[in-house]
Amino acid sequence: MRGITVEVSLKTKIGGLLDTYPFLLDFLTEQSPQFSQLKSPILRKTLAKVTSISQAAFLGGLAPDELLLGIVGQIYLHSNDSVVVVNPGGRERGELRLTREERIKAFKDIVTRIHQGESLDAVRSEFHDILKDVSPVEVGAMEQALVADGIDEAEIKKLCNLHVELFDSSLSSGIPEMMPGHPLHTLQAENREAESRAAHLHNAAERMSDDLTFSAARSGVILAVEDLSALIRHYERKENQLFPLMESYGLTAPPQVMWAIHDDIRGLFKQVLGALNDGDRDVSVSLITELTIAIRDLVYKEEQILFPMAYETFSEEDWARVRRGEEEIGFAWVTPGDEWKAEEYDTGTPPQGGEDLVYLSAGKLRPEVVDAILQSLPIDLSFVDAQDRVAYFSQTEHRIFPRSEGILGREVSRCHPSQSVYMVEKILEKFRSGERDMAEFWIEMKGSFIHIRFYAIRQRDGEYAGCLEVAQDVTHIRGLQGQQRLLDWE
Repeated sequence: MRGITVEVSLKTKIGGLLDTYPFLLDFLTEQSPQFSQLKSPILRKTLAKVTSISQAAFLGGLAPDELLLGIVGQIYLHSNDSVVVVNPGGRERGELRLTREERIKAFKDIVTRIHQGESLDAVRSEFHDILKDVSPVEVGAMEQALVADGIDEAEIKKLCNLHVELFDSSLSSGIPEMMPGHPLHTLQAENREAESRAAHLHNAAERMSDDLTFSAARSGVILAVEDLSALIRHYERKENQLFPLMESYGLTAPPQVMWAIHDDIRGLFKQVLGALNDGDRDVSVSLITELTIAIRDLVYKEEQILFPMAYETFSEEDWARVRRGEEEIGFAWVTPGDEWKAEEYDTGTPPQGGEDLVYLSAGKLRPEVVDAILQSLPIDLSFVDAQDRVAYFSQTEHRIFPRSEGILGREVSRCHPSQSVYMVEKILEKFRSGERDMAEFWIEMKGSFIHIRFYAIRQRDGEYAGCLEVAQDVTHIRGLQGQQRLLDWE
């Protein structure tokens, strides 16, 4: 006896199908490794609810119609229900839906034309036609394919404003409301603060309509810009916490594109403060407008593309790892709640207080004592192993450059902005070949003088073991004069 009659199309949501026909889970996981994530109950209750068969096919690298027919066949085989395939693809008769390969090819063509000088306005309509029926997660997957094909992420970044136009701001990000304490809740709370502060700054800039109002408002606007720049901590947590984990799942393009946007915004902060301090009203107003719009747009890209991708991909253990490392970086305006707590997972850390000793060139110490010594040094230490992966960093109380455990095991080239990667790679190349043993830099940052040195670390037989980065705030040392021979603790 037949059961009910169900209607299925390319727009039918995967989550609803799995609720009704649990046996489809085995079928889907056999079709593509990407679908193995559907084994997570949380994912089935969240993103699967808003992911259509068409979108799932794209993410799994499958032909949409073939996946649709396969699902229909499974329902026929394993249930008593009748199935009606409605308007395949959810499209009008005669309307063609591009395959995944065709989309990527068309997307690549648009990027190439922009690189050759064609304006965004000229490609806007075509861009929207290509991506009008895909999800933000799919856009990230397309970017991933383009970077893998050798397209510079800086070129892809130019299309980000079109991404914002494409996805209506009223759309849900596809992730549920997170509990206070969860990293995504904190990131979203920071975004609300950033939007509010950016809007206030934008309005203040619009009121500086002449030299008189500019002069009166300038000091307050400088403070507002400096307050808004706390958002950089938000970006640093993404770079150190989210991006390495995404890369571990093979999602390298979205982090690369977004980091480039981070650097643009960092640069705008410096330009705005420079113009304000120089007293240039026109340039100040123009740059503040550009800065606040860039921040607003990036908030949207995070919540519609990056956060859903991370939520779909990360395990609970991953989120616990992110939460443990957040304190090392710091937060922008927001103190995380405690309703969501990171579960404890085995991180492979050796037990403390054991009898094993570390035998050094002079002496031997317990591992926990070695760690305490390194944490007590007034310098930042970071060690990159012979495979160019971050193996260690010192967790001093006040690090100059933020680090978190999310970067451990990460390729060091991915830990630096794209414009400085070439220099890092050159240093490592010279160290590995034996041509050089040390590189030295010094910079001024936020009123401090920072001395940075890179050392080639070699074993006794001369074999290259890695690179040690040493960063130190020498502002106080540079200012010392004369002598101090007595203890001065008063």
